[in-house]
Amino acid sequence: MGKTEDNLRNITNLVRQAAAQGAKIVVMPECAVPGYLDPTTWTSWSKMPDSDNPVQSVAEPVPGPATRSLALLADELDIYLCAGLIEVESNAFFNAQVLIAPNGTIIAHHRKKSLWTPGDSTWCTPGNLPVQVVETEFGNLGLMICFDFHTLPPLLAKRDANIVLYSVGWYGPNEKNWFGKQFPAKSVVPYGFDVVAANWTSPTPEQAWPGRGHSSVITREGKVLNMSEAVSGNDIVLADLEIKKRQNHTSEGIRRPVDGWQKPSM
Repeated sequence: MGKTEDNLRNITNLVRQAAAQGAKIVVMPECAVPGYLDPTTWTSWSKMPDSDNPVQSVAEPVPGPATRSLALLADELDIYLCAGLIEVESNAFFNAQVLIAPNGTIIAHHRKKSLWTPGDSTWCTPGNLPVQVVETEFGNLGLMICFDFHTLPPLLAKRDANIVLYSVGWYGPNEKNWFGKQFPAKSVVPYGFDVVAANWTSPTPEQAWPGRGHSSVITREGKVLNMSEAVSGNDIVLADLEIKKRQNHTSEGIRRPVDGWQKPSM
């Protein structure tokens, strides 16, 4: 929490490892760049500038320094990169997520709509952007952050999302059972999209809380293709998803990539 430069170095290292192992779409956890909160002490960000954890110290615009750094990485590695950060715009702060194309262009930008009281209420404004779904050669990619699972799945399905990139800072309970059974049954299978869920972990095994780890790749049928068993430290979860388009396709709500974007060679 608050160690943005260290976090970016860690992200860069992990993303390079994932790309070297063949990953073409890489997803990072919720607020991966600045850190989300410290659940061992219930320390969260605050909008009060004189607090111990002022959100002003880590928030940045989109685009901004972190997204520019990540854009260079996505361009270098020829991947889609999805990462969470804390965004500031007009003195409002958002729990945000960006999707960067293989040429370094931000092609989707989501702000968390359903706020989790312990982690978001002291600093975060509910997201005001449209539901984000963008067309790519891998199908339509949609964005979702953690507690958004309460409201976004039907909206993402309505906009024909094929794969939802899910940045998570889950607090539980249930951990493995949640990502392996409950979440697929509740928020994946009824809506017919695949999910790549990247969850945070604790720094050490001794710093424990329910909900850490078990990042997963889940098919639209609810099958977990791969799940991390790690609940502390770093891990990379890799899986092959079949490219599938919805049979009852409509174009409602799909964002075409921004001007100047070109599909990378495969």
